[in-house]
Amino acid sequence: MDIKVGLVEDKSFLAGELEKWINGAKGLKCVGVFPSAEIALQTLPNVQTDVMVVDLRLPGMSGVEFIRKLKVLLPHVQCLVLTMYSESNMIFEALQAGACGYLLKRTKPADIVDAIRQVYAGGSVMTPRIARRVLEMLSKTNPANIQSDDHRLNEREKDVLKAMVEGLARKQISEKLAINAHTLDYVIRCIYKKLHVNCIAAAVSIAVRDRLTQP
Repeated sequence: MDIKVGLVEDKSFLAGELEKWINGAKGLKCVGVFPSAEIALQTLPNVQTDVMVVDLRLPGMSGVEFIRKLKVLLPHVQCLVLTMYSESNMIFEALQAGACGYLLKRTKPADIVDAIRQVYAGGSVMTPRIARRVLEMLSKTNPANIQSDDHRLNEREKDVLKAMVEGLARKQISEKLAINAHTLDYVIRCIYKKLHVNCIAAAVSIAVRDRLTQP
């Protein structure tokens, strides 16, 4: 079954190119192209969608606000930001709103397609440059926590975090570690609390930087 992808992009040429790349990729299908967040929110409840690729600077409602509203309306839909802007505050706001990936528009088409597949599977996608920006912002907001060596994670939490870094979806993590969904949710909440974050992208960034999943 194809991964159903929607686009929120007000630049018609780029929207057309993205639609072409998605439809040309095996296992992906573009089910809607929306020039504004408002139109997308009105239409999406009637369109089966798995992943939304979202620009941040849109006419009217911003991409960040769109993601925030969409996650309330359709929480199962994964959001991947694709934008020209790499300002730390925009990145952090998008991740806090519920985005699970953040790419710049200079990203190669093949990498965008791969990112769509990864976020659909429950992974988190960021370029190294974006990951560094997230870490810089986290360092400012939680300086004491960032200096911690192991963040007091126990072995089970480290195993789950390692699986998150590998981009595994929750179902895959449950199967790999032989734990049920309720226990996994509890462990993930503990990881977020100890790392002082509230999204998978930020947790993965800290894990990679501090080598929390290294033997």
